[in-house]
Amino acid sequence: MTINGSRRALLAKLVGLSAALGAATCAPRLSAHRAHVTLTRLTANPAAGSWEMVHSIHYHDAAVALRRLAPGEGLQPTSPKGQARLMLEIERTMRWLDPAGNALSPRAVGAELAADAVVLYQELSTPAASGRYQLESRFLFDVFPEQRHNLSVELAGDKVALTLNANTPRATFEVGG
Repeated sequence: MTINGSRRALLAKLVGLSAALGAATCAPRLSAHRAHVTLTRLTANPAAGSWEMVHSIHYHDAAVALRRLAPGEGLQPTSPKGQARLMLEIERTMRWLDPAGNALSPRAVGAELAADAVVLYQELSTPAASGRYQLESRFLFDVFPEQRHNLSVELAGDKVALTLNANTPRATFEVGG
């Protein structure tokens, strides 16, 4: 049985239909990652006497960032050198400030891949002072103009979610009472 008089025309229509259907079903997957968002979780580790910062970056964003931050170096989010370059960018573009406005200096602890994210770890000896702390972040804002940096402060049982972006690069959170 043929449509339009030939088997070849039928096959051409089926191939065309398959391609259109394939494109339609693949389109949502291709466009699934539209937002550029980094998540930083700040938690307390009382046993170690430290604050821990966990920065999660979507793998694709990390790969694009490495190409733009270190052009020609071929760095990948899976390599130690690529992860070190991302950590350097975190250290360069994020400033943690204590209530007196003094800069805090978290130290790098490590990095790993988790699902579709590159996760970078820092820690800081627990500050003694209570009061209003700040994070000023410009992390990847120069790579992706619409970049958002979500901060989840999870200290002393409270959880506060803050969002930073190019227009609002500073967030304040309360510690202690």
